[in-house]
Amino acid sequence: MPKHSEQLPPARRSTESLAAYTHLRHGSSVLVTGWHRITDHSFDLTARWPASYEKWPYDPRLLTQTIRQSGLIVGHAERGVPLTHQTLLHHLNFTIAPGFRVPHDQRSELDVEVVVKDGAGPGHTGKPAGNSLDLDIRIAYEGETVVHADSVFSWVSPAAYRRLRGDHLDVAWGQWPVPDPIEPNAVCRPTKGDVVLAATDEPLRWQLRYDVDNRLLFDHPVDHVPGLALLEAAQQAAHAAAPPACFEPTKVAVTYQQYVEFDQPCWIVAEPASAQGPDTLGLVVTGIQGEQQAFRVEFTGRAG
Repeated sequence: MPKHSEQLPPARRSTESLAAYTHLRHGSSVLVTGWHRITDHSFDLTARWPASYEKWPYDPRLLTQTIRQSGLIVGHAERGVPLTHQTLLHHLNFTIAPGFRVPHDQRSELDVEVVVKDGAGPGHTGKPAGNSLDLDIRIAYEGETVVHADSVFSWVSPAAYRRLRGDHLDVAWGQWPVPDPIEPNAVCRPTKGDVVLAATDEPLRWQLRYDVDNRLLFDHPVDHVPGLALLEAAQQAAHAAAPPACFEPTKVAVTYQQYVEFDQPCWIVAEPASAQGPDTLGLVVTGIQGEQQAFRVEFTGRAG
């Protein structure tokens, strides 16, 4: 993928319109800065990441948010998905180039390429086939592809979502106890406010913290724990399970099986998995709520 400066720049969009397409209330959370259509099924976008914590090679929350925002913009702005529809995400798979780094003391400009694999609809006037889009997403930094993701974004109407969620649709936002976080160093995070795990009496098992003050993960009131907050919990569990250095994933496979509700605890469990080579580490992190597995994340990478 060529550097952004070497290709036709995507049209800049207002923060307000980008926030609407990405369902974000706070403009500072919007990472995508513009996009344009290349063909009926491919789109180029640009993204800007703020400076990150100096001990991180990159902020994994920004990476996954970039994937999310890119898919939503293509769906709403180019494929006609109504903004009132709710997004469903059942799986997300991505690889990260080993050694990927961005500067910690300045903003980083990235390029994103999104390809719609299902061939639904002629260009931006087409509707998603079956209310879903099968997307191939590549993120490039300084002209080199550093992330390759695939996922299926699906949408349902407000009426269908009300039927799906039932009594869980209305929540008393933020009116639940939040247990104390574990030490930030244990999960390679800079502050206690960034930590989404609380300690339990069992090794490699934590309680998920529903801390709505974490604006990067909880941008606005919702009726369930956002999928990217669950992935962040899994990332932190992987760090805690692979001390002393921070775990650097190169391959991530996420499966969402049911919603995680705010009215009961969710337990985050990490366990070793078989690795694919002598220098790699495999981990599986699951989220358990009500004795049911709510999500599963498979990691391959290295410790530090």
